[in-house]
Amino acid sequence: MNPEESKQWEAVIEGLTGPLDWRLTVYRNDIDDMIAWYSGEEAYYNIGKARIEGVEWAGSFTTGLLSHQVTLEYLDPRDAKTNEILASRTKQQVKYQLDWRMAAIDWSLNYRYLGQSWDTNYNTNQRVRLGGISLWHIAASYPLTTRLTVRGRLANVLDKNYETAYGYQTSGREFYLTGTYAF
Repeated sequence: MNPEESKQWEAVIEGLTGPLDWRLTVYRNDIDDMIAWYSGEEAYYNIGKARIEGVEWAGSFTTGLLSHQVTLEYLDPRDAKTNEILASRTKQQVKYQLDWRMAAIDWSLNYRYLGQSWDTNYNTNQRVRLGGISLWHIAASYPLTTRLTVRGRLANVLDKNYETAYGYQTSGREFYLTGTYAF
């Protein structure tokens, strides 16, 4: 197996339009010897050439005490020989983050949409479509002292069942509790 090699470029335009700080990025990545998994032999292999083209728009703005961040991404990931869409790669993605502070607690609400993608059912060696998914997460952090901060996060609030790779179920609702102490 050979290591992946790639040539890529991107063009970025940024601006400030009224209260909206935005960025538009267009990119292309040509990959030689792209590495993929083949379960028939239970091994990684080089699929040859792939081309990933995309466009991403990101914007942020503030409304009163609320900070908003929005990202829209369109991706066209293809095998350069067969022109098939690469496995386990969504073509559309939307992200939204809302941040605010209330009574010394920093809050964050996140939304993420992953569009449909394609993968392979390795039992039948046929392509299967994986549906899109919408996920919500909420987090909070509170400084107990000037040096100690506690953070909590509830991921996949609605306990959605989904797969980003065929046959591999992702975690359901998860809760994280962490702390940071600065010396």
